[in-house]
Amino acid sequence: MIAQIIVYVVGIIVLSFVQTKLFLQNRQSKEAALYVGLMAVCAVLGSLFLAGIDIPSLVVPYEIVFQPIGKMILK
Repeated sequence: MIAQIIVYVVGIIVLSFVQTKLFLQNRQSKEAALYVGLMAVCAVLGSLFLAGIDIPSLVVPYEIVFQPIGKMILK
C-alpha cells in the first residue's frame, strides 16, 4: 500500500512538473499556479483514498440546505 501511494505521488509530481513547465513557457503563470494547487489537492485526496481512509462527503451541507426546499416544491 505504501509503495502504491509513493508511485502515485511521484507520478503526480512528474506530471505536474511537465505541465507547469509548459504553462510557464507560454507565460501563463496564473494557470500554472491554479494547476499546481489542484494537483496538490488531487495528490492528497488520492493518497488518502489509496490508504483506505474515508473522506467525508462535501454534499451533506448542501443536502441540509436544499432538501427542505425540494420537499416544499414537491408538495
